[in-house]
Amino acid sequence: MRVRTSGVLLFIAYLGFISLGLPDAAHGINWPFVRTEFAVPTGWLGLVIAGGGIGYLMSSFSVGYLLSRFGVGWLLVVSSLLVSLGLFGFYFSASFIVFVLFAIVIGMGSGAIDAGLNAYAAEHFSTKHMNWLHAAFGVGATAGPIIVTTVLVSFSQNWRLGYVVLAVILFVMAMVFLFSRHLWESDKHAPKKPAEHLEDTTIVSQRQALKHPVIRFQILFFFLYSGVEVGVGQWAFTVMTESRGISLASAGTWVAVYWGMLAFGRAVFGFLVERFSVDQLLRLCLAGVVLGALFFTTSVTPYASYFGLALMGFCSAPIFPCMISQTATRVGKKYSAHAVGFQMSAAVTGAMTLPFLSGLVGGHYGLTSLSLTFLLYAILLFGLFQLILTRAK
Repeated sequence: MRVRTSGVLLFIAYLGFISLGLPDAAHGINWPFVRTEFAVPTGWLGLVIAGGGIGYLMSSFSVGYLLSRFGVGWLLVVSSLLVSLGLFGFYFSASFIVFVLFAIVIGMGSGAIDAGLNAYAAEHFSTKHMNWLHAAFGVGATAGPIIVTTVLVSFSQNWRLGYVVLAVILFVMAMVFLFSRHLWESDKHAPKKPAEHLEDTTIVSQRQALKHPVIRFQILFFFLYSGVEVGVGQWAFTVMTESRGISLASAGTWVAVYWGMLAFGRAVFGFLVERFSVDQLLRLCLAGVVLGALFFTTSVTPYASYFGLALMGFCSAPIFPCMISQTATRVGKKYSAHAVGFQMSAAVTGAMTLPFLSGLVGGHYGLTSLSLTFLLYAILLFGLFQLILTRAK
């Protein structure tokens, strides 16, 4: 029997995931103005993303120790304050180096929030709510570009002010966590889910798991997938405004649509996975990502760019959660715990490195070549999925 506060905590957890998604897409909107002010190359957006990823890895790897030491309530309070501090730091940054340092601070806070909420939800909330929590992240990632674009259009392209608005929202979220921290701690003694198949996961070492061929392919799959999802979200605004003559308002709106379709798609596919083969849905969605990347890359008209973004967002929606859920089926239960850990690490690494690589390509060969990298990643992703299915059988 769960305590009465679990419903309240669930609501707060949803708010937490929404707030977690707010800053993620903001860089893609603000970057043209940030790089102009700091006089840095276009491709250096990758350094900002890499800084956030380094901070994320630092905190997420140590979240187990932090939870045992401070409890989930205080962890969420401090982590939200770190994100808010980093966003305020963007406002006051006088150089690009300082800007990147504050990106690391934001990454540290985001990693602890993400890992802390996921660890708590996995123990106390149902699988259905776990899926919807990740959809809530998409809601935040959708709202972020809308907020930042509105500030840019309304306040003479003041990119610093957009970060301040997000910082205030995260500070309010930190206060929500602060005043609800006793609810989190009082609920921690609720009955926990049984540790199923524990004997299977403990007899396999990490080295043994890494020798599994399907696990290796899935590590590469998550590396590529996160690179596509994050890369498109971060670079689409720059590509559309600087090489295709699309207005700031239109480009910002359609980047928001991209993230919005990601959230909407997770809601839709949450119902479809119960009625259709998961692998068939994944195959269709990966083909849709390739088609969307093709439309966005060729961009015969601005509407082709818009359609490509929307299609990529919608078709990307179920890929990450469905691939995670199918891990035990593909590699076996005794390998699954290690495999999921490798996949999450690969996803963060891909999100840090592939957008940076795309930026380097764009800086050297032009923004058209930058968008072409998304198509290449999508094609490789589709082929890799077919290889995973073949080897898993």
